Amino acid sequence: MRDNITNSTKSARRGKEAAPVDKEEMRKKRYKKVNNGKGKKIGFFEAICLKIRGFCDGRKGFPRQTDSNDWYSPFMNQEANSFAEFCSHTWGSLQIENEGEYARLEELMDGIRQKKGLLEMAKADLSVAAKRENDSESARKKGEDNLTDTQIRARRKAEKEKKLAPLKSKKEGLEQELKNAEEAFSALHGKLVEDDNTTRLICHRVRDHILMRLDVYWNSALRRHPDGASMPVVPVIALEDEAEEAYLSLHKVLMKHAVAIHDAIQDEAAEKEVA
Repeated sequence: MRDNITNSTKSARRGKEAAPVDKEEMRKKRYKKVNNGKGKKIGFFEAICLKIRGFCDGRKGFPRQTDSNDWYSPFMNQEANSFAEFCSHTWGSLQIENEGEYARLEELMDGIRQKKGLLEMAKADLSVAAKRENDSESARKKGEDNLTDTQIRARRKAEKEKKLAPLKSKKEGLEQELKNAEEAFSALHGKLVEDDNTTRLICHRVRDHILMRLDVYWNSALRRHPDGASMPVVPVIALEDEAEEAYLSLHKVLMKHAVAIHDAIQDEAAEKEVA
């Protein structure tokens, strides 16, 4: 399954050299799948076709019990393969759609770490400079013997503000850059999480639809099956979505670090609100 996603991604990249991929259109189509196509309830004519298929298979002795005591038929196998193929295509399309976003997310994470380091250094430089100026705020310089203590403190204060201004400006600039980077990171991280949840919802709805199809087919086959009395009342079949695990494993480490940064940003914001 991992190879399917990798191969589909490589094929799409080769296609992009000839024609650019309209990622916004891909995104719209993905969202439409939530309420369209296989995500819908079983229609009247669809149910009729399933009952006829079940009726015919039942007379032929399908589904049949396997060595592992499971009941299976070519139609049920086709439905299971159809689900696996759908999930592989859907998650593969999401990989193509968001490959640039994951690269951008990593850049933002590196930028946040770098800006935090620079900000800590700027704060330390400002603290050292401020302490040095505070220690000399009442010191008299040559030619100031006739000035009062109040005048001396006013002069030292003005000199202090002038000397600290560049350091304060640097600190404030880094704080704003960090804030902008964190906001961009949070927005992009939220988008990627939402895309994963939406794709997962689509696959779950398709699974539910296929299970409903199999119920209709099974009930029809059960009535005509020669071993119907010994068959389970409902079909027991596992529809596996291996594509999701293969897709998420590509970004597991990155998203784990992203969650840690996101939680740290949220904690800092909560602390500021309390303060």
